[in-house]
Amino acid sequence: MMPVYKTHISLEVRILLHTAALPAAVPGIKTFCACAAEGEKSSCPVCRGEKGAIPVLNPLAARKAYLLIRSLGCSIVKKAPYERNLNIPPIPQGSDGKPTIALSGLSITLGVDGALDILFHRRRKRIRITEVRLEEDAGRLTHSNRGKGGQPETRMDYSRAGMPSLRIRTAADFEIGEEAEVFLGELRRQIQYLEIMPGNPLPAWENVIRCNAYVAMAPYPENPVNFVKLRNLNSLNFVGKAVNTEMSRQEDIVLNGGTVVPESRLWNEAKNATEFFQNRPSDEKPRFVTEDLLPFIPGPDILEALDSFSVELPEARRNRMIAEYGLTQHQAEFVCDEKRRADYFEKTVSLGTVLPAPTLVGKLPADIPAKLPAESREAAQWMSSYIIKECNRLNLTIADSPLSPERFAEILRMLRDHRIHGSIAKQVVSAVLEDDRDPQELITERGWEQLTNRGDIKNIVTAIITANPQEVRRIREGDARPIQFLTGLIMKETGGMAEPTLVKDILREELSVSLVYVLSMGGAISGRVGEDGAVEAGDEQVLKELLSGDEFPVDASKVRFESIQVGRILSEEIVPSDWAILIETIADRLNSGTANGIVIAHGTDTLPYTAPLIYWLFADANAPIVFAASSTPPGASSEAKRTMKKAVALALGKSKGVYVVHGGKVLSPLNLKFEHIGVDGFRNWNMETPVFSGTSLLTGTLEADQYVLAQLLEDAINSMCVIRIYPGLRADYLVSLMDKGVKNFFLELYDTGTAGFREGPYSLKRAFTLGKRRGTHFYCSSQQEGIVDFTGYTSSRELWRVGAVPMGAYTTETAVARYLAASIIADSEEELTQLMDSAVFSAGEKDPV
Repeated sequence: MMPVYKTHISLEVRILLHTAALPAAVPGIKTFCACAAEGEKSSCPVCRGEKGAIPVLNPLAARKAYLLIRSLGCSIVKKAPYERNLNIPPIPQGSDGKPTIALSGLSITLGVDGALDILFHRRRKRIRITEVRLEEDAGRLTHSNRGKGGQPETRMDYSRAGMPSLRIRTAADFEIGEEAEVFLGELRRQIQYLEIMPGNPLPAWENVIRCNAYVAMAPYPENPVNFVKLRNLNSLNFVGKAVNTEMSRQEDIVLNGGTVVPESRLWNEAKNATEFFQNRPSDEKPRFVTEDLLPFIPGPDILEALDSFSVELPEARRNRMIAEYGLTQHQAEFVCDEKRRADYFEKTVSLGTVLPAPTLVGKLPADIPAKLPAESREAAQWMSSYIIKECNRLNLTIADSPLSPERFAEILRMLRDHRIHGSIAKQVVSAVLEDDRDPQELITERGWEQLTNRGDIKNIVTAIITANPQEVRRIREGDARPIQFLTGLIMKETGGMAEPTLVKDILREELSVSLVYVLSMGGAISGRVGEDGAVEAGDEQVLKELLSGDEFPVDASKVRFESIQVGRILSEEIVPSDWAILIETIADRLNSGTANGIVIAHGTDTLPYTAPLIYWLFADANAPIVFAASSTPPGASSEAKRTMKKAVALALGKSKGVYVVHGGKVLSPLNLKFEHIGVDGFRNWNMETPVFSGTSLLTGTLEADQYVLAQLLEDAINSMCVIRIYPGLRADYLVSLMDKGVKNFFLELYDTGTAGFREGPYSLKRAFTLGKRRGTHFYCSSQQEGIVDFTGYTSSRELWRVGAVPMGAYTTETAVARYLAASIIADSEEELTQLMDSAVFSAGEKDPV
């Protein structure tokens, strides 16, 4: 049997330090002397390497190095010897026979034995830092396809040679390319938060950070012998691709009985492949010789400054954002990705206050004020969706854009006070970014402000009611449909600028009615028992019969029901176009502002998919949405009538949220499991407290029509497949589905996330490896009531290594529903992936609102 191989990956990261306040034409001063990197003053005995010359360590470079060393938890080398790097390639000579650039070749190790924690697919891992070394930049390889015949051409760039450069070495703790990419992203944030990078805006990262990666495979538990060096990866995104591609290349060699030879390779992005550059010895290591110079000893001024220096690092800030502002993990990661962006967010929300969310009351640290900054989650949602897209379109950063925190906070206050709605807010944001104008000026000038004066709206409502006695009479007789007509007249009279919720409230008061929309998606609750005893799909008349009588706990004279036939189908017959009709109908009723609540009569079989789909889209809507399901049709028992009674009471008694009523119980739409037929057939998995409301994936209102929605849903479903893992499942089955266009697999694994990876035709490793190369996503849930985190077994670790995404405590149905909702909302494959990766839910999660 072929041995199990493990991948060993380490990184050598170089960070160029800009340290001099010199003219732009001069990049900066050197590392071990005060010479400029270019120009007339670019040479002295130290940087020429003359014997006896005493180096003077660049003080600003040293300060920045020590800041990073301290943040990485490294031990400071108290007596750091000056060493000469023997691996520096020869410097080209000029016409006078002398080197064109003066480089001392000196190097000094300032810190050792640190670590940086990363989080990938919810699994935390510590990456060991073996050393942090300060040295000269010796020039950089550049690659292009401009050689003869379009062949790759490699040249040396000496424009920054001599400038301070930090070299950070890690242990071989990485197992996959994505880990390396996450590490570099976290390191980038770290140096940014420490303000090691100067300037505003910051320099392009490919001009600051470069990376070599060392990749090897070895039979477990042996250590590798031959590492392949991937040189000069000058983009953070290239690192993960290059490492994974090299892993696949080495795996193919090993599986075919070959031996991986030590060599240096380059990454060719155009070909998506690594290419041979040069041979290297298997034991090649950086070679240093200690110089006969006094070691560098950091003085008390440096150590005391380090002790007194305090910076809130990215991970700590993310955690505080979640605890203090109630942000989701995804929102906190976006906001804290850049320090100036996080500062912008906190400045914005500090400009107003609201009471904290109920789940945070009594749980905040003592130093957090009793009132929290205003609209924090809404601010984060706007920033991470619409504002960042508009800034990217205009080539701006949020922090430097005309949309200052003061202007952004003003827009949020207008939304909160219903002076504008979401669509107008988007127009205002775009106009501020494009024209650098004050939001209030724009709204006044363009007539965008909603009418919110209650007295003025009441006068218009009264006039409309007086002018339409026939419609009012029909409403008082129990027909709710004219309410939509009257609402339309009111909005027309106000030029569409009356605040919809206020119109609804005043109209309801004047007519003494509340409006509950009852939507039928078929199913047993609105079905009939045929002559042959089979349940037939229901219709509107069945619902009207259920809603009649004296059983409801409200004054029937003050409630109007509008029954809307969305579909006359059985639950198992639902297709994407049915969901599209339902979503459009819900959005239309919510956007009209007339709904006090929405009740959806639905079947049982596919309810665990429909309910979370509606939650992901409308979790924070301004009216409650209640699903009502029955295990028996109205003619067979009183269950259907009791269920509708409870559902209507919820629709009238709640202000927001998505609920499921079945068998006398109120259940969360998330993690809803249909376990068997009967009044106790549904249960919420992995949920201590039911979750009914929260932050939807939407920003603003949903305005797409059913045909667009149907196409988006059909495209999403056509590219996905749900598979329950079973003993003997062949990998080539999954490969065949990939060949048919499936790019998103939802896999129900065993228990907490295990599956077969034993070598042979039943091993899933080949399918996962191939899928990773093709950009296929594997979202993994549990067949049992398990929480998938990939930490418990070696087989689950293998799944994690090949890119499977754990869905945590989510059930398969809830994960699929999130994917469908994300497919409607996301503008790109990358955004959809982010929305899925950010689906964090634990067994003890509470209702966030």
